[in-house]
Amino acid sequence: MSTLTASAGPVKVLVVDDSILMQKLMTQIINSTPGFQVIGVAGSAEEGWDAIQELRPDILTLDMELPGRHGLKLLARVLKQDPLPVLIVSAFGGPGADNTIQALELGAIDFIEKPDGATHTLEGFMKHVAAALQRASASRRLMAAAKEMVTQQRPQSAPARPAALHVPANHGKVSLIAIGASTGGVPAVQTVMRDAAHLRLPIAVVQHMPAGYTAKFAARLSAATGLDVREAADGERLRPGMAVVAPGGLKHLEIEERRGELICHLKDAPLVSGHCPSVDVMFHSVARALGSHAIGALLTGMGRDGADGLLAMRKAGAATLIQSGETCVVNGMPKAAFELGAADRVVPLDQIGGAIAGLLGERPQQRTA
Repeated sequence: MSTLTASAGPVKVLVVDDSILMQKLMTQIINSTPGFQVIGVAGSAEEGWDAIQELRPDILTLDMELPGRHGLKLLARVLKQDPLPVLIVSAFGGPGADNTIQALELGAIDFIEKPDGATHTLEGFMKHVAAALQRASASRRLMAAAKEMVTQQRPQSAPARPAALHVPANHGKVSLIAIGASTGGVPAVQTVMRDAAHLRLPIAVVQHMPAGYTAKFAARLSAATGLDVREAADGERLRPGMAVVAPGGLKHLEIEERRGELICHLKDAPLVSGHCPSVDVMFHSVARALGSHAIGALLTGMGRDGADGLLAMRKAGAATLIQSGETCVVNGMPKAAFELGAADRVVPLDQIGGAIAGLLGERPQQRTA
C-alpha cells in the first residue's frame, strides 16, 4: 500500500500538554475541525514519546514546558527518528517565546500562542489551531509524497527549472538581498543568511511571525550568522554586513532609496496577501527602489505571499530565486511564484547562498560544520 493511500481518512493528531484543561480544549478544537481527529493525549515528554511509538500520529501538538524531560528534547528526538509535522503550543512571553524560536530552528513547522484571556483570545486561538492544522496537513502530504517518490525512484523528484537563467547585466552592483518566508522559514532563512553572510550585503527579511517573536528571531540570526541582525526600525539605514527582520504582526516593511542610502520604512496598512508584515509589500518596494540592483529569494511557506512581489522584482531586472519544492516544509509561496514566471532559478535550500554568491561573481562560502 502506498504512503498516500495509507494516509486516507482523518488526519491523526497526538496532543502533548501537561494541562488537563488544555488537553480537553485542544481535543475539542481538533475534533471539531473537519478532517482531523485526536487519537491520544499525553501529559509529559516520556508519555508523549511512548504514545508516538504506539499510535503513530500524523501530526503532533507539543507544549514546551513539560514535567520531566523538556519539550525541546522530545522534539529533537522525534524529528531525528521519523520527522512528522510538529505544532508548538506555547504560552507567550518569558522563556516560552525563546523556546519557541529554538523549536522552529529544530524543525517544528508552526507555533500557536495559548489563550491568555486578553491579547490572545480563545476565539483567536481556535482559529489559529484550525489554520495551523491545515498547514501541518499540507506539510505532511508533501513529506508523504517525497517518501513515495524516493521509494519508487521517480525521475520527477528532481526540481523543475525554468528554461533560461536571467542574470542582470550589472549583477556586480547588487545593493540588497531580500528574503521572504513563512511556514518552515525559521531554519530556512538562517541557512540562506549563514551561507550568504560572507558577501556582506545588506539583507531584508520578512518572516511571518506574531509581534514579540521577531526580535528574538533577529538576535538568534545574529548569533548564527555573525551579521548585525536586528528588528527593523522606521528610518533605519541599512549598511553592509547588516540585516533587518520585519517586526511581526505590526507594520509592513518597505525599503526605500534616499540620496544613495537604503532606508527602512514601517507603515500601517491592512493585511496584504493575508499577512502583516507581507513579503509582497517588501518585494514591491525593493523593485521600485533598486530595480536590477537587488536579489530576491522566496522560501518555504503556505499561500502565495511574495509571488506577485517577486514577479515585480524580476520585471524590474532583479535576479530572483525560489526554494525548490522538495526542500520546502510547505511548497506554497515558491510554487505560486514559479507558476507566475517570477523565478529565474529554482534552487535547493542548501544551495541558495551559493547561487547568490555566483550571481555576484563570488565563490560560495565553505561550510565548516
